[in-house]
Amino acid sequence: MNRENASFTFLHRVEEIELNIRDGRWQSALALALTIPDICGGIAFPELVKRYRDGRIMLDRQKNPTRDVGSQYIRWFDEFAAAFFKTSADAAKPYICGERCWQLRCEYLHQNKGFLNEDDDSSVRFHLGVNCGSSVCQFDPGKENDEKNIRIDIEQFCIRMCRAARSYYDSFHLEKDFDLYNTPVLDFIQFSQPLPADRLIAVLCPDPAYSRGLTLIVQKMTKHVISCHSVEEAKEKLRKKKAALWILAGFPSAPPEDLWQTIRKTPVILISDQTMPKIPQDPISKITVLQTPVYPDTLRSTVRKFL
Repeated sequence: MNRENASFTFLHRVEEIELNIRDGRWQSALALALTIPDICGGIAFPELVKRYRDGRIMLDRQKNPTRDVGSQYIRWFDEFAAAFFKTSADAAKPYICGERCWQLRCEYLHQNKGFLNEDDDSSVRFHLGVNCGSSVCQFDPGKENDEKNIRIDIEQFCIRMCRAARSYYDSFHLEKDFDLYNTPVLDFIQFSQPLPADRLIAVLCPDPAYSRGLTLIVQKMTKHVISCHSVEEAKEKLRKKKAALWILAGFPSAPPEDLWQTIRKTPVILISDQTMPKIPQDPISKITVLQTPVYPDTLRSTVRKFL
């Protein structure tokens, strides 16, 4: 992913729903939750497309088959989410099915409906609530949802949809392309920043966690950073490549003697907890010593001098 690409992924959407739930932002949480089957249905069932009466596939403006979004939505919910919408483990069926969830999605997102539909004998009525204390809001004790009255606690609905989404992602992210439905977003601050230097930084530190932290600090400053835990590993990773800068850290006394021959005349940043660390008397490299603890901004400003 490019550094200026801040696109919203599928998991970002799930996390956004969860954040809205924690903040009590029920409208936002419900609106996003109702779009989860839209995304997952397209990923799971791309073969479900719209057709003309004669069987020909409808094409969109880009000449691609037009998704049958409703069929994809309903089928994904019934096959992958319904189990999360049962009021109990032994319930015979979920308290809302894919077809009714699709109806709620269309009315809530496009018609600003959802609490009570048109007052006629044939319509399905959605009764939305908060703080119901259960998945199904009970107006009358002992009264369950029927085919025409579906009572939903928004918080529980959103929590269950997130669980279904994460379960589906965990099961299929290695074989399905979830990136197809990313929301493209460009970070204009990053876009306006100068490109990272095209130089190689070698981080050598015996402590893996420390090495990883140093790598994270400098990795946006250049296109190439390698992390090594020993001189032998550094030689193996570098081979014929030459580092523009070495960062050495985590050595209890001084870096190994054979390291200086490997480094040759390359600039070195030596991070040490010693006031006067041991370095060769006639160093063949330009060495800058930083006393621990080193703050990230201090390390970056020092690295920037050599790039």
